[in-house]
Amino acid sequence: MTSSVQSASEKRHWVRLTRYCNQRCLFCLDRYAQTGGVLDLGFVRRDLARGRKRGVTRVVLSGGEPTVHPDFVKIVGMARELGYRHIQTITNGRRMCYPGFLTGAVAAGLDEVTFSLHGNTPALHDRLTQVPGSFVQAVSALRAALATRGLIVSVDVVINRLNLPVLREHLDFCIGLGVGEFDLLALVPFGDAWKNQAELYCDFSVKENLDHLHRALELSRRKDLHIWTNRLKPEFLEGFEGLIQPPDKILDELRGRRRIFARYLNSGKTPGCAGDACTHCFLKDFCRDLGELVKDGSLPARAEPKCLSAGEAAGHFRFGKKPDIFAFAEFYIQSRYFLKGSVCRGCAHEKTCDGLSVLKIKEKGFSAMKPVRKP
Repeated sequence: MTSSVQSASEKRHWVRLTRYCNQRCLFCLDRYAQTGGVLDLGFVRRDLARGRKRGVTRVVLSGGEPTVHPDFVKIVGMARELGYRHIQTITNGRRMCYPGFLTGAVAAGLDEVTFSLHGNTPALHDRLTQVPGSFVQAVSALRAALATRGLIVSVDVVINRLNLPVLREHLDFCIGLGVGEFDLLALVPFGDAWKNQAELYCDFSVKENLDHLHRALELSRRKDLHIWTNRLKPEFLEGFEGLIQPPDKILDELRGRRRIFARYLNSGKTPGCAGDACTHCFLKDFCRDLGELVKDGSLPARAEPKCLSAGEAAGHFRFGKKPDIFAFAEFYIQSRYFLKGSVCRGCAHEKTCDGLSVLKIKEKGFSAMKPVRKP
């Protein structure tokens, strides 16, 4: 099996091919954008060309469900002709189980397929996708992809209350098929995921849930496997700090919601996503800090933990004449995105310390902090 690890950090251009999907997953965050239809071939070509103009050589074909586009194979070939060196798609895999579809796409230039597979049994996966038979189709396609020489294959799993108790078993099932790369995704509180929150959301502050998660993450210690996390909050990855999503991925989140934040900064209009959903959102603390900045006009940097440094935090952030959300995000990542771990409990400075930056936690672990015990 070929690995995508070396190229995982390269810049990618995402191209949407469709606005509908042949599944109705209970956790779909994009449901309200599924207005139906496919994107015109000319539009797709222009979108692909925009990425190349920016010098990007990796493209991700997405949807909806990208493979239901009637010209999917032709679009793969078009991307190759335009000069993309690496072409990936993210799919539920169902169409790829049909003879000739996968081989045609690979012949046209497809380099990587990420399959969305959310349960290790037909009953569980089909319950989550709401399509009977989707498990059998997806696994059939996954087997075929794994048997295709040179094709990079990985599996996405959206973690939720229904599959969390068997997440380890699900990964073991996929490993048994030959999968060596996984991306574990947290629920995003939009669309159907929010509508079905009572059935889907799992509280990782509950020890039983965290134990299920960590039991699955133990597999990351195997040298023959590669596991990434997506939007899982760093505080739930103590002991697995290397799996913390790179903090600069926050910039990708902002690109996806650029218009929402632009309206907020330019007109003061509260983002439509604000409300109860914020509790579960990966950007909750970022938005809280942004709100304080807008209210007060300035936001201070946080200080290094007193157990590591006696120095005070230096500097404040202020917007210029034209608010730049990305400039603030860089400041937030470097100077405000801090956490405390279980090691901090009982420290003499527990109530006055903000913890350590997530950047350093990812690099050195929560254990880098050395608590000062009360006399």
